[in-house]
Amino acid sequence: MFKPLPVLTAATLLALAVLIGLGTWQVQRRIEKHALLDQIASRASAAPAPVEMLFATGKYAAYRHATAQGAFDHAAEVYVYAPRADPPRPGFKVITPFHLASGGTILIDRGWVPSDLKDPVRRKKGQVTDEVEIAGTLQPSSRPNTFTPPPESAKRTFYARDTAAIAKALGISLASPLVLEASTAENGGPEPLPSQLDIPDNHLQYALTWFGLAAVLVIVYLRFHYVRGLLRFGR
Repeated sequence: MFKPLPVLTAATLLALAVLIGLGTWQVQRRIEKHALLDQIASRASAAPAPVEMLFATGKYAAYRHATAQGAFDHAAEVYVYAPRADPPRPGFKVITPFHLASGGTILIDRGWVPSDLKDPVRRKKGQVTDEVEIAGTLQPSSRPNTFTPPPESAKRTFYARDTAAIAKALGISLASPLVLEASTAENGGPEPLPSQLDIPDNHLQYALTWFGLAAVLVIVYLRFHYVRGLLRFGR
């Protein structure tokens, strides 16, 4: 015997549809995320190529190993706050415009310096002026969030590696929004500090949570009817 309460049943079915929909969406997001991670791994394992060639592939240039031929514009270098945790040390990433020999300008993340070497006067040996070839990895621009402090324009200091904001502050046009993260250092220059890939993959946990809530909702719904004598099992 089952005598469902109409209003409660309608509300339960609506909530159940929402919960199952959210769980299904998270499963789909997990599939997409794994496809993205596989794609990034494939790009990262590919052989290095000139940045000009990679830029022609658009968004597929991200995470590729690349080389660039040209010269640094050290007078326009900027700094991205990047403290290190082991051991704890304040410091900065040095981001420098790089004029490609083929034309156009990109930003190169030359690496990390401690706070006492932020001033380029204290690391003149590493300020190479000749045309050089830089090897590294193309990385996406960082996006500041609600808690990211605003840039300190007077000190040319940023708190996110936001290439669009840096280019705007310097008044330059970039050949690509990607930044080339150097993998080798000039003698006396900043220490290369590779970015850690941080793409969270929590979709399975979220999906199980939504499906679990859907199951609990059904149990509570049936229990409610059972306690009130509206649901009976057997003869």
